[in-house]
Amino acid sequence: MGQMYLQKFVYRDGVTKADIDAAWAEAFRAMARTGNYGNVDKGVAHQKSLGTAWGGYVLIEVDDPDSFAAYQVFHMQNYAHVVHITWEPVYDMDRAFAGAVAAAL
Repeated sequence: MGQMYLQKFVYRDGVTKADIDAAWAEAFRAMARTGNYGNVDKGVAHQKSLGTAWGGYVLIEVDDPDSFAAYQVFHMQNYAHVVHITWEPVYDMDRAFAGAVAAAL
């Protein structure tokens, strides 16, 4: 298993609906081509998307740092004018703490 990342995107103030729609259109084309919103053929696997009124989250698994860099560049070139984007590495807390939970019994 690769490194999991939680990507957060927040719509920028003052962005028009037309700009947001155009960015989503590019995102949908990238997803249709590659299976992820970053338009990379391998090394980044889309796991889940969750939307909110202010933006949303995308959970991805990264197996290749160069592919992740290309994924991030694509986002900055195609979406950053309408959303603020961050990526946070995450880990499975249930698995990490399983021993401590079992020992607490």
